[in-house]
This record gives sequence, structure tokens and C-alpha cells, in this order.
Amino acid sequence: MDLRGKVALVTGGGTGLGRVISQSFAREGMHVAVNYSRSEAEANETVSMLRGMGVQAIAVRADVSKAAEVRAMVDRVMSEFGRIDVLMNNAGTTVFVPFSDLEGVSEEDWDRIMAVNVKGAWLCAKAVAPIMKRQGQGRIIQTTSISGLRAGGSSLPYTVSKAALTMLTRGLALALAPEITVNAIAPGLIDTRWGRAWGDRDINKAIEEAPLKRLPSLEDCAAAVVLLARSDSMTGQTIVVDGGRYMH
Repeated sequence: MDLRGKVALVTGGGTGLGRVISQSFAREGMHVAVNYSRSEAEANETVSMLRGMGVQAIAVRADVSKAAEVRAMVDRVMSEFGRIDVLMNNAGTTVFVPFSDLEGVSEEDWDRIMAVNVKGAWLCAKAVAPIMKRQGQGRIIQTTSISGLRAGGSSLPYTVSKAALTMLTRGLALALAPEITVNAIAPGLIDTRWGRAWGDRDINKAIEEAPLKRLPSLEDCAAAVVLLARSDSMTGQTIVVDGGRYMH
């Protein structure tokens, strides 16, 4: 798909990886709707950056775990741009609790992680699918994690949610073909606020474990997203971007 002049909706698009993905779309000539839930100032800063790159951009607040807010967000994007060509399901949440500490994860933690990471992606996909079908073409791309491919990561509910998101990617790919492709990226440890929470010891260990002896950059991850947005022949796939650690 030629991306120039197309419209992307990026959930969690105002900070971290979401910001870099939004910027990568803008470099391709795409107009971008930046979704945020709490980080309004950072989302507005991202929008200013994107406009400075010569594209149209707006910030749209919505909690992706709530159906009514997702519908309102999609309606706002359609009223501003008249189309949605790429949905980037990037919003996510977690808690940092060792797997062995079953009591350390509250029921509220579990429900919130599942609601944002899995239900949110489903609600957003469901909201944009009819639009993309009418347009005759669309892309849905999800940010999952290598934690969804092997047990590990910040907490047990997080790894379960990312495994579910990986399977949601495959199921949606079957459900929405042939007009819409659905794919995912699975980053390893990356330089975000979450990534830095691991501390220097664990970060250095991850670098040492990686065959490439480096962690992926946010730009590396965003490049994989752009590849999936362009491709007319990939669907149901998860691209691992982790410096080769997953091979171990």
C-alpha cells in the first residue's frame, strides 16, 4: 500500500514507541491521529512534532478498554480526516511483579492489563474494520512482545495478555481478509520508561544474551511497523525485533 496521503490512528501514540511510530508514519507522508489516555501534554507535543514534519495531526483522548470511548475516538478521526487506513494498536499497560509472587498481582491489576492490552485492541479493530472494508483496503498492526511468545517479562498477566494479542492478530487476519491485513511486531527489551525500569543489571544482561550484542532501538521497531503497513502480502504474522534474543 502506498502510504503517502493515508491516515494512521496510533493508540498510545504520544510517548515512547508510539511517538516514534507516529513520526515514522509522518515521514512516509501519512496524516496521524495520536491517541492518548493520560499523557495529554506529551500527546500534544507529539502532534506539534508531526505537524512540523508537514503532515496533519490531531490528539484524541480515549481509554481503549471502553467501547464508547473507542467509538467516539474513531468518529473524531473520521470527522477530521474522512478515512482510516492504518490502525496501530500500540496502547498497553503492565505491573512489575515477579511471576512467583501470585499474591502480588491484584484482581484489579489482572483485569486492567487484559482490558487494555487485549480487549482494547479488539475494540479498536472492531471499530475501524467496517471503514477499511468500505475503503477496500486497510492495515491493522499490533504491538505485542517476545513475552507473548515465551513466558517472561514484567508480570504474569502481562505475558498472558501478549500471548492473547498474538493469537488475536492471527484470528483477525483470518476474519478480515482479503481487504485488511493484520500483523504484529514483538519487540524485546527496548529503551522506554518500562524498559528502563528493569535497571542497568538486567539491561546489560539482555544485551549480552543478544547475538547482535545490542538491544533494538525504537526506530528499529518502527521500521518493522512501516514494512507491515506497506506490505500487500503479509497477514497473520508477528515480526520479532529483539537483537536475536528470542532464538535462545
